[in-house]
Amino acid sequence: MKRYFTILILLITAGFLSAQEVTFYTQAPRQVNIGQRFYLTFTINQEGIGFIGPEIQHFDVLSGPSVQTSSQIQNVNGKITQSTSYSYTFILAANEAGTFTIPPAIITVKGKRYQSNTVTINVNGQGGNQAKPGQPSQRSNAQSNDNSTGNDIFLKAICDKSNPYLGEQIIVTYKLYTPTNRLRINPASTAPAYPGFWAQDLMKDAQQYPQYNEVINGKKYIVAEIRKEALFPQKSGPLTITPFEQEVVYSVKVKGRSPFSDDPFFSNDPFFKSFFDDSNFGYEYQNVEKTLKSNAVTINVKPLPQQNKPINFTGAVGQFSLKPNLDRTELKANEAITLKLTISGTGNLSLIEKPDINFPPDFEVYDPKITDNIHSTSSGISGSRTFEYLIIPRTAGDFKIAPVQFAYFDLSKKDYVTLSSPEYSIKVLKGDGTSANAMTTVREDVKYVGSDIRHLKETPLSLKQIGSHFYGSWLFWLLFSLPAFFFLLFIILWRNHIRMNADLGSVRKRKATRIATMRLKKAKSLLSPNTQEAFYVEISQALWGYISDKFNVPLSELSMDTAADRLTSRNVEPQLIQQFIDTLEHCEYARFAPGDKEKNMEKLYSEAIDVITHTEEQLK
Repeated sequence: MKRYFTILILLITAGFLSAQEVTFYTQAPRQVNIGQRFYLTFTINQEGIGFIGPEIQHFDVLSGPSVQTSSQIQNVNGKITQSTSYSYTFILAANEAGTFTIPPAIITVKGKRYQSNTVTINVNGQGGNQAKPGQPSQRSNAQSNDNSTGNDIFLKAICDKSNPYLGEQIIVTYKLYTPTNRLRINPASTAPAYPGFWAQDLMKDAQQYPQYNEVINGKKYIVAEIRKEALFPQKSGPLTITPFEQEVVYSVKVKGRSPFSDDPFFSNDPFFKSFFDDSNFGYEYQNVEKTLKSNAVTINVKPLPQQNKPINFTGAVGQFSLKPNLDRTELKANEAITLKLTISGTGNLSLIEKPDINFPPDFEVYDPKITDNIHSTSSGISGSRTFEYLIIPRTAGDFKIAPVQFAYFDLSKKDYVTLSSPEYSIKVLKGDGTSANAMTTVREDVKYVGSDIRHLKETPLSLKQIGSHFYGSWLFWLLFSLPAFFFLLFIILWRNHIRMNADLGSVRKRKATRIATMRLKKAKSLLSPNTQEAFYVEISQALWGYISDKFNVPLSELSMDTAADRLTSRNVEPQLIQQFIDTLEHCEYARFAPGDKEKNMEKLYSEAIDVITHTEEQLK
């Protein structure tokens, strides 16, 4: 029985765990303001393919999706566990007030499609750059005074490549041109959208904007690079980068009232009037807000050539190098080795997928730990991505790991390049058993290796006929009905007990012998000349009490004749009746009889026991 319930619990637990195997969820803030940037992240706990982002409306897509992978390997009490998560992140900006729902994303894991949850975002109508209540805006007041300066302030988007290859890195720079250094850039802005691109902000860690001077049409401008993005086109054909809007506040010089304008002497004198009008005396500066908008940029993306395209090419474009490293080539079975593959260079490093490696079937290999060391500078993205594999050979022998190949499209050669690691020969010695426990894995995770190796059965084999189940069997229905049977039996016994106790006469009759026996035991403890009075009282109560309880006769109505009549009515032998009457009489006279008191007490005790015992036998 216990075994059946254990199996049932294990089946329920296994079903629950399998239902929780893949988790794919969406994260985003519940409330934002107009113009505010925020992250929209889709996270899954297993590696998937064919990620399809949602159709995002009512929000500007500033960049994304950027793909990040985090992996963690732990060795707890000799058991190795690994957890890996993959995230796809968009940077969005709210452009209108209201409550909007972002649909789910779709991804495929092991041939099965999964959908993330939807998220609802409430966009407040008041952005962070709006004027505070009671604070007057100076835009309209100074509009007539900023014509000369305001028209010379503009924003321009400049792209270093207009005809790149698919996946090639391009850099778009947003330059702010201004003739005056009396200018402040508001933090709130409407970021551009990059549909069809994977984007990376190159100035997210910048402490200040790069500045320099340029001369355009004979006029000198102060140029500030306020935004720079690295873009990687994900499809070929013409792609358009939407304009970038930025709010700025600049100062303009406004003619003030002369302190001597009311004096006739100074106002009528041509010299002083010309002096005040031509100099800066009497002028003041006033702040003016303006929204700048850059130009849209159209990029014509060329597809990668199909000629000489390697089979293992996964989309890496740039200039890269491959550095493999195997920590050792000789070890014992069930010991671990580490294979590291480091890809370094410039290009779309974050989009490089793990290499396809053919390991021997006798090797147990965990998913690689991915470590990124990627740098974003003004010249673009560079760095390295490392794939670290934990490998555990399970059997002894000589094995080989085939060369690992990494293919990419070299922009300088305009052709495909394949990098390869050396072939590794690994010698696995027979293990001594000490390392096996340290690398134990769950049986469900162990693949079928070799041709004739399976786990040994540690318990006797238990077979069961096909189609037989515990549910619906005779044992199931028997156990199912037992609680009802025991409950019914309890009710019957309880009602019988109540019925029997309701008849006081019957209760006294059943307890008569037991009460008489208790009194005789107490009398036995009083067998001493010093306690003879108490002894005779107990003997007398034992005999008279037995007749009273047995025949339901009150003590006040009892006499020698009554006792004889009751015993005769129950067909007790006359000789025994006479003996019972004689014992009662001996009890009355024994206390006053001369002779040995202790001997008389013992004789009377024996007679009382004998007469009650024989009477009970005949009454039954």
